[in-house]
Amino acid sequence: MRRGLMVPVIAAAWLATSMAPASAQVLIWSLPKEDGAWVRFEGTYKQTRSRPNSNAGDEALQWRSELTISAVGSETAELDSGKKQACRWIEFKSLTKPDGLDQELGPGDLFVYKVLIPEERVIGKPVDNDSIPVTFLPIVKGWRKIGQRDAEAIREKALAVYPTIALVTYYPDLKADAEPSEPLEIAGKEAPVRLFKGKRVFQNASSRSTNVGELWLSDAVPFGLARFHVTLAREEKPSSAPADEFARAVFAEVDMSVVATGNDARSEIGDKP
Repeated sequence: MRRGLMVPVIAAAWLATSMAPASAQVLIWSLPKEDGAWVRFEGTYKQTRSRPNSNAGDEALQWRSELTISAVGSETAELDSGKKQACRWIEFKSLTKPDGLDQELGPGDLFVYKVLIPEERVIGKPVDNDSIPVTFLPIVKGWRKIGQRDAEAIREKALAVYPTIALVTYYPDLKADAEPSEPLEIAGKEAPVRLFKGKRVFQNASSRSTNVGELWLSDAVPFGLARFHVTLAREEKPSSAPADEFARAVFAEVDMSVVATGNDARSEIGDKP
């Protein structure tokens, strides 16, 4: 089954368990000095669906994933408070395709988001100086493009990274790993990194999703994120059943690392969608 036909259903189910916007902070830890900087991640997206009544057993699928983050412009914008601030246009392009197959992209395989974010809200840490968690990055305005559709204006006031751009989310317990991190090879060169780990659980009466994330941060790459590894387990039960009857329905795993960087980014959505 093509991911473009299947994943929007699963993603919608995962998203329905969360009422808060996912944080762009998990993807944007710093801003490059110059516009045009970009970073591209590549990796795998694996998914296993439980089929307890099937003689064939569980269904295991795998895709290749790409994520490109680019700085594509700057401007001074007036926020809701009336204050004018320096802002940056950041574009995210998320692409997922069947592993080893050359197929036409489906409607759920390609997402492009172009958003204007205030520079001062990118602080490079999960809590601010007043110990308040940075749960999201506000957006002044922006556009999204899904599949081959025309770009449309974003109405939300915060960028929702999860689950369309990436399966990373806001982790309330995100902390640096106690053990020193081994350097990572980034675009052919070794670079020092810091490993952060966190977990978030979304739950309602009939479903529970546990998202466990590992983030490797580095000053050697644009935007500060060098690698991320996420596991997402979705469990289901009848809404009237007790919590101990949750049974795994889907397990997903994503592992993405930086493979290239550059300074010649151009917006795929354009200046005037």
